[in-house]
Amino acid sequence: MIYDLVDSKHPILKTQTENFDFDAPRYNPEELAKSLAETMIHHKGVGLAAPQCGIPLSVFVVGDPTNPDSIMAFFNPKIVDISGDMNYYDEGCLSFPHLFIKIQRPSVIRLRFKDMYNETTTTKYTGFTARVIQHEYDHLQGTVFMDKAKSFHLQKARKDQKLRIRRSRRTIV
Repeated sequence: MIYDLVDSKHPILKTQTENFDFDAPRYNPEELAKSLAETMIHHKGVGLAAPQCGIPLSVFVVGDPTNPDSIMAFFNPKIVDISGDMNYYDEGCLSFPHLFIKIQRPSVIRLRFKDMYNETTTTKYTGFTARVIQHEYDHLQGTVFMDKAKSFHLQKARKDQKLRIRRSRRTIV
């Protein structure tokens, strides 16, 4: 099932999520993970958090949309350590089309999470994967990537967004 994405102004994007309750789940965890992955693939994203689909639960998926086998689901994640260099990189978000903002994040994280079978794992992630996980993790905390941006990076990104939107309208018409 492909979920609709909530509007960028929807309050769920600024609300901390509830833990996924494996003892009394509101959603079948395997079906939720599959639907989030299908939605992410449909929108050509590299990550998608449940709140972006209007679901207030602590779940996200991350992976290569051209390789569905690479997509992993993370339930009730917790970043337990950060390390490495702090790096800037342009980030986009499915909830904010055409907006790409330079965001600074640590290059290495350790994440404790449950998989869809309620098994707990702690894993180290680096580079681009660590960045995507941090972006999706922020969604679960009620933080959007604009909240992490320096004001001058955000201003430049909004200006560039307007240009991208104008260009996309010209190619559609």
